[in-house]
Amino acid sequence: MSKEAAKTPREDGGMERKGDGKASKKLIGGHIELGHVLGVGGFGKVYNAYDVTKKVHVAVKMINKALVRSSGIQSYVEREIEMMRKMKNQHVVRLLEAIETSKAYNLVMELAPNGELFDKIVDSKRFDEETARNYFQQLICAVHYCHRMNIVHRDLKAENLLLGENNVLKVCDFGLSRYTKEGRFNDHEVLFTSLAGSIDYQAPEVLKERGYEGDSCDMWSCGCVLFFMLCGYLPFTDRSDGLTRKRIMSCQYNRTSRYLPEQAADLIAHLLVPFPSARYTTADVIQHPWFRVNLDPSMFPDDNVVPTPMSPLGSGEFIQRVITPQLSTGSFGAAPSPTTSKADEMHQAFQSCNITGDGFLNKEEVRDALIKLNDGNQVTEQEVKDFMSNFQVDQEGRITEEEFVMGWTKHQNNLGSKYDLSKMAHLFHYDLEKEFLQVVRQAFDSIDSEHSGIITKEKLKSLNLGLTDKDAESAFSSVDTEHKGLSSLTFEGFVCLCLKYDFFKNHPLAIRLRRLNAFFEATEHAAFRASLNTGYTVAGQREVIKALLLSKQESLSTTFEEGDGNGFLYGTYTQDSKKVLEIGVRLLPAAAGYTKVIVYRIGGKTIEFHKWFLDLRRLMKDELLRCEEDTAVKGEPELM
Repeated sequence: MSKEAAKTPREDGGMERKGDGKASKKLIGGHIELGHVLGVGGFGKVYNAYDVTKKVHVAVKMINKALVRSSGIQSYVEREIEMMRKMKNQHVVRLLEAIETSKAYNLVMELAPNGELFDKIVDSKRFDEETARNYFQQLICAVHYCHRMNIVHRDLKAENLLLGENNVLKVCDFGLSRYTKEGRFNDHEVLFTSLAGSIDYQAPEVLKERGYEGDSCDMWSCGCVLFFMLCGYLPFTDRSDGLTRKRIMSCQYNRTSRYLPEQAADLIAHLLVPFPSARYTTADVIQHPWFRVNLDPSMFPDDNVVPTPMSPLGSGEFIQRVITPQLSTGSFGAAPSPTTSKADEMHQAFQSCNITGDGFLNKEEVRDALIKLNDGNQVTEQEVKDFMSNFQVDQEGRITEEEFVMGWTKHQNNLGSKYDLSKMAHLFHYDLEKEFLQVVRQAFDSIDSEHSGIITKEKLKSLNLGLTDKDAESAFSSVDTEHKGLSSLTFEGFVCLCLKYDFFKNHPLAIRLRRLNAFFEATEHAAFRASLNTGYTVAGQREVIKALLLSKQESLSTTFEEGDGNGFLYGTYTQDSKKVLEIGVRLLPAAAGYTKVIVYRIGGKTIEFHKWFLDLRRLMKDELLRCEEDTAVKGEPELM
């Protein structure tokens, strides 16, 4: 064979290049070598690739022509290519070339090697203010540029914000983009009616499907991204799409989250406005004082407008600005406006009691607060109802912060005589993920079947786990930090038990409670985090554990292939026939009759890997618990 590689046709319209004894390479356009898959979409795949002519790594979005034709979206693809060719901005992914083959449209783009902003937020839990501002400035730079080009993205979300070299933000995926004006002289505004984008980021006018301008819906999405970066969760996401829509339509989100700096909260409040005409544009954002801190002027070379000075708002002033206009029209009638110091105290009280930090105080949180105010003693159902009757609740029976402030202000004489507001402001100090607290709540409620807010010795003994009075008393005393001699466990104490599981795992109470599915789920939060990098040990010899994993392929939606015969398994996790993760599993012999399981991610998103890892441990629950019980310290329980 000659030194020049031979080429043969490939099914996607590209060519195969074969060298002397070397593995064949997928070749597009004669010079783009395809590597591994970076992502999969509804109409094709994105590949890591290499331009052999320019000697640079690139990304290739390969769009299947047959799927495009059958779905009638050829104009979408052509428009995406046209728009990307026009755009030249440092914060928009550049289209380097478009190569059409017989089977596919191949969009060759610059490679963003550091993944999605979404994964970076999840891995960090949330960003500090300076990091969030830096990325938000880059996002607005891209959106401002697009809007000036009369282009709207319509699918802005953290998953479509990539991180290039030096973690520079790049907006990608213009598949749903549109021009906002038509005609040669750009004189006709275009209204959109299609339901575009992801629901968590969709503006109210998009959900109504009655015609909307694209610029304003992009700005709403930007507000959602900023909130996500600062708080670590999306502002409107709820248990179902239906509930998420309700929250979007009523603009219900946690405006005073403990993680929102005052001026950032003000900017978000101007972006998450239900009425598009009142919503900030990119030009408005550029002038906002929070946005302009450490702003690089070269990002907006044509915008030299000096911002109007804006004094920082204290948290009490922010509450008054939000609440006061509603006081005379709300269902409670007129009420005096709270003083700044009192408003600050109410703000702190609400945040302290709202342990999930979602901006909605539910019945369980009220009950837990009243129990803490009652020195850990049980309160009646009627007491909880009486407290909540002072406030307007939403359809889910929850109190928003606005309603909390209005209700307390309206009924301050009655409430103030019964409850110490300053004490409420310092009841709980959780800094935990909302999802974790929900799992712990489910575990607590599974034991506290009467929903009294208290777990007693009698309730523990009724579980038939062989627990003695002494077991229960030693566990209660371990979370009794104030040494009050408590003979029961509140939700706060139960959270402490789950958080400090490593200290309690050898205690008979913890060992036996782990047999309960709900408690197993709650304690897995700490256990799985600890074993992500180091692995974990299960009862069973290596061959037995390997056979177990191979038998659970369907349950895990994962196909395993055996590696070199020394306990290696390579897994491919799929959803709806689409590859989501590539995983490596290494099984190492531990002590006689035990196996060390080490799992690592080869490809796919971090958040998906964490979910898969938890599912794997759930399927190995019996082997995990048997190992824990076998290796537990025997004798009298000793707790930290």
